[in-house]
Amino acid sequence: MAKLMATEGAQQVIDAAVQLFGGRGVRRGEIVESLYREIRALRIYEGASEVQQLIIGRELLKG
Repeated sequence: MAKLMATEGAQQVIDAAVQLFGGRGVRRGEIVESLYREIRALRIYEGASEVQQLIIGRELLKG
């Protein structure tokens, strides 16, 4: 649950930063672009966020 909440929260923050930076936010070499790629990888690592949601939901329904 912590991984899901942390990565989803980070994704929302970096999405807002990319919007604020506009075109510069997606230009290679910019810190925002770099952070976006890193956060994207974290959302996929150890299972996509959607899969994590299904696993958590199943566990909650069991108990």
